[in-house]
Amino acid sequence: MTKTKGFAIAIDGPVGVGKSTTARLVAQKLGMIYIDTGAMYRAVAYYNMKQKIDLTNSTKLAESMKKIHIALTHISGEQRVYLNGEDITNEIRTQEISNNTSVVAAHKTVREHLVAQQEKMAETGKIVMDGRDIGSQVLPWAQVKIYLDAAIETRAARRQADLEAKGQEAIYACILEETKIRDHRDKTRQISPLVQAPDAIYIDNSNLTTEEVAEQIVSHANTALNKI
Repeated sequence: MTKTKGFAIAIDGPVGVGKSTTARLVAQKLGMIYIDTGAMYRAVAYYNMKQKIDLTNSTKLAESMKKIHIALTHISGEQRVYLNGEDITNEIRTQEISNNTSVVAAHKTVREHLVAQQEKMAETGKIVMDGRDIGSQVLPWAQVKIYLDAAIETRAARRQADLEAKGQEAIYACILEETKIRDHRDKTRQISPLVQAPDAIYIDNSNLTTEEVAEQIVSHANTALNKI
């Protein structure tokens, strides 16, 4: 199956906006495959941090990609992330990994390697993929493109609640500052910066539930599917 014969919903947006949770729910409602690209970048950051590799060293990162195999599987409706055969789903959800993921994602060789994998994944059929540059770079042909956004204070508060629910220490002021740094890094990087694709639908979910946002996206998807 070629890419143009697939059906894709691309969901982009800044850190902490709830892309993964929303994309997962949309996929469930539509019976599609969910692909969390952010988890792939987190896995690369995790591997290199474990190997004590300088995350700003492009040459070392490029060499590490030859030793990294990432697999996304779905078990009982939940996506699991495997790095070289090891389930690291929980390990890559710490604040430390989050802060370093955008550093890794700014490197050209890392993005080229993972984007190639993501494009291949999208050839399999009907998928929902979320990230920073899905609609603008990875799947510019996606039939439905969503740019999900929210006030930075709202995103920081959600991240704090997320971490506390997992038993991790979370200080709001620190998370807010880290969110600002990640926003700047994601939006100003030279390779595939975070942007709203010209044909993407903008949704501000500051005052919306995940269910309400998912229903909006499902509605847009059904309209697009009816045109096929």
